[in-house]
Amino acid sequence: MRQIEWSMWANEQALTSALLTFIGGVMGITQVFKNWGFGLYGIIISILVGLFEYPRGKRMKGTTNERMYQRFITVALSKLGFFSQNYFIRFILYILIGVPCCFQLPIVLGGICFFCTSIIYFVAAMKGESWKPAGLEKPDRQGSQVVAGVVSNPPPVPPPRLPEDVAQSVLQRQMSGRRI
Repeated sequence: MRQIEWSMWANEQALTSALLTFIGGVMGITQVFKNWGFGLYGIIISILVGLFEYPRGKRMKGTTNERMYQRFITVALSKLGFFSQNYFIRFILYILIGVPCCFQLPIVLGGICFFCTSIIYFVAAMKGESWKPAGLEKPDRQGSQVVAGVVSNPPPVPPPRLPEDVAQSVLQRQMSGRRI
């Protein structure tokens, strides 16, 4: 059975929390709620969390599907070093972000989702995961991707492919002039 990568789930949860907080913040400043400052807080913090969580981290195994235009933000986040890579920091950050969201009704759901996000990041930190920038590897000239020192080229023939030994014997027959 494969190991769950908790950080991927936490990343999606944080973006969902930011979206819910943004919608609640807009409702909080346009409706007849008192304390409209919390609604403004919800809008500002949701934009910042959205920018912070938009780039996906590199997966431990397999390939990472990058989001559109994530490279620009990935470069900025990789400059933050320890603060962007450590999930214990994100755990504490999302608890602190979620507390003010509980003081106005429209953004309470976003605050609860931020608490859930912090719990998922805590589990990810306990499992030893950390954020690594994805998409900063440069492909070489032939289209192969260099990942962790291993060069992977695309397959030379489209599917269905023959087994390697059969393909070699077919190639030798073709070179010798015989028909298959």
